[in-house]
Amino acid sequence: MSAVSKSSGVSPRLNVLVPDAQLPRENWLAIARVYSLMTKQLDRSLREIHLTISQFEVLMILSSKEGISQQDLAQSLLVTKGNVCTVLGRMEKSKWVLRRQDPDDRRANCLHLTEKGRELVEKAAPLAAREVRMLMDSLSLSEQRSLHGLLDRLEGSLGHWI
Repeated sequence: MSAVSKSSGVSPRLNVLVPDAQLPRENWLAIARVYSLMTKQLDRSLREIHLTISQFEVLMILSSKEGISQQDLAQSLLVTKGNVCTVLGRMEKSKWVLRRQDPDDRRANCLHLTEKGRELVEKAAPLAAREVRMLMDSLSLSEQRSLHGLLDRLEGSLGHWI
């Protein structure tokens, strides 16, 4: 049955019906496109204060989890320890972050914000929050709640794959 059913989605970008069989792929591509576009805009805004998205994410995590290990930070960011080391190295040079040896495990480092890092969080957090709100403004509050629920359910169902 190759006909498009009533339950098929309509792609607003293309204004065409998407056959049911293609919806998973089209939805995945739409999520990837939206993520990419939103990330580019947020990156553009953060660059105005000389900050990358990766650095911003590290600052936000450290602001709520002071003393976290590099390993735990890498897991929170869903990146490799190598990627975290590169980002942290730059942030240390900028005097935003301090690495201190974990007193309980000499192989591990605990991460701390410097005063300069805390000041940057105070500047960057409202900027990013405002930017994300503007990016989501095309959806009503009800639509944002629905989207959140759907994405949360999708994320939960994908947990067993990773």
